[in-house]
Amino acid sequence: MFTGATIRLSMICEALGLILLRDAEIAHVGKVPTRLDRRIVPVGTEAHLGEAAAETGIVAYVAPADLVAALPEEAGAIVADRPMAVAMAIHEHLAELPGFLWSDFDTVIDPTARIMPGAYIAPQNVRIGPMTVVGPNAVVLERTIIGAACSIGAGSVLGMEAFEQRSGARPRRLLVQAGGVMLEDHVTLLPGCTIARSSFGGFTRIGQETQIDAQSYIAHDCRVGARVTICAGCAVSGRVEIGDDAYLGPNCTVSNGVRIGAQATVSLGGVVTRPVPDGARVSGNFALPHENWLRLVRDYR
Repeated sequence: MFTGATIRLSMICEALGLILLRDAEIAHVGKVPTRLDRRIVPVGTEAHLGEAAAETGIVAYVAPADLVAALPEEAGAIVADRPMAVAMAIHEHLAELPGFLWSDFDTVIDPTARIMPGAYIAPQNVRIGPMTVVGPNAVVLERTIIGAACSIGAGSVLGMEAFEQRSGARPRRLLVQAGGVMLEDHVTLLPGCTIARSSFGGFTRIGQETQIDAQSYIAHDCRVGARVTICAGCAVSGRVEIGDDAYLGPNCTVSNGVRIGAQATVSLGGVVTRPVPDGARVSGNFALPHENWLRLVRDYR
């Protein structure tokens, strides 16, 4: 499991040959909106700094020389011409330190769980709770925690790599992954669902009694609340938050970082690019409040 360990920036700079402006103790690398405590983030513009000021958990920055004077005085700082590439290099350095971010354990499957023929369960870093059923040809990869009485449909994949590209890498490749997936109790996934692990640490989390229909995709670092209904063919991008009792109709698409409120409804085929308030209903491409969408359709006709 995640260790919660911390390390001084001075040690990282010594190992990677980076320029340290102010020392600090960090636990993770992340982007500005990443939900991890004691993280260092890359910032390249004053707009990024403004966004960071509204976030919590940031204790240090990677920034270009012309921006360091604007950094919070109490924060640690590394100076770099390419902040994102350097931040990703720091992340991969931390991910490769034995036992720093994560402490390995042998996979634990409750005796009452049922693993159907053809399913693959990683031999390390998986926990499967009582009365859970893992369907035929499902894949459960490392750093996946599954609660009690869950149902994992045939051919579903839990813990796949996040589609997070490694800035500055040549040839192009994906970032080394450090996070995991957590399903709370009584979660149901129908066949062919995919849930990506979080990128920098922590879990992509699915709340209790949530039901996800076939061929849906939940990307890295999402947080899905309790009793959420996600219908077939939905695509939920990274760092999305979905409140309790929300409903996503068939073939919805939700853009990166959007919050969908508790008890909100997204009509079938909706394309959500901005926050949806609690209890609201949105429709269309791009999704509008449902009554506005109906008026738009009537006017068009």
